[in-house]
Amino acid sequence: MNKKTKTATAVAVFLFMLVALEIVYIFSELYNENDIKQEPVITDAMKFKSEYEKLNGTKTSNNDDVRFLQIDEDNPFIYVNEDDLLKKLDDKESFIVYFGFNSCPWCRSIVLPLIEAAKENNITKIYYLDVSGIRDRFELDGDNKAVRTVEGTEGYYKLLERFDNVLDDYAPLVYKNKKNKEKKVKIDEKRIYAPNVVAVKDGEAVSMESGLVDSLLDAYMEIDDGIKCEIKEEFKCLFDLLKDDVEVCDIDSKKC
Repeated sequence: MNKKTKTATAVAVFLFMLVALEIVYIFSELYNENDIKQEPVITDAMKFKSEYEKLNGTKTSNNDDVRFLQIDEDNPFIYVNEDDLLKKLDDKESFIVYFGFNSCPWCRSIVLPLIEAAKENNITKIYYLDVSGIRDRFELDGDNKAVRTVEGTEGYYKLLERFDNVLDDYAPLVYKNKKNKEKKVKIDEKRIYAPNVVAVKDGEAVSMESGLVDSLLDAYMEIDDGIKCEIKEEFKCLFDLLKDDVEVCDIDSKKC
């Protein structure tokens, strides 16, 4: 092999190695890119399921067993904040919103019937606002006057205004006077309780249901088929109000 041939061969080998390295680099990048794409996507429905189920097997501060929940991964909940809801109201949207939080025992009592009722009535989206950290709180001071000890968020107060027509009043604070008689101190404010499920039609709140039917005597009792039916009927009535031809809905208590 002469000198020219050796040089040409060396150049060819060098170029081949460069091309091979480039190919390896490209495939490596594609592999990494595919790795990123294959990471599991955590949907709002999965987040809701995880958030509520993680308390299974735990105790409350009063040493009660937290209600065990097994939530379908195919649930309708979509997380929103106060600003999200206010925008939907401004945009004249129609929707259902559930106010609650995962450690609320009453919320845990109605959430499965709410999911079932939504599926049976073709409600594919229920917006979910965790209210555990946004609300204000009133307490009695030394003179038994109501004082706000915790401020709510700016968005919370705006929601109180927008949902004023369907919300309950803030429950009066109670104390006993010197004669041991109960006295109530009224709070001049509405309250978003947990759970509250509200139907909004064309940007206006039209009705609110809690799902806390009379037969649900406490937050830790067993929920039999009859109680579940009553809760679902309450929510079905709420869902029907989103229909164009329904303005008033009477709950069919006889069904259960």
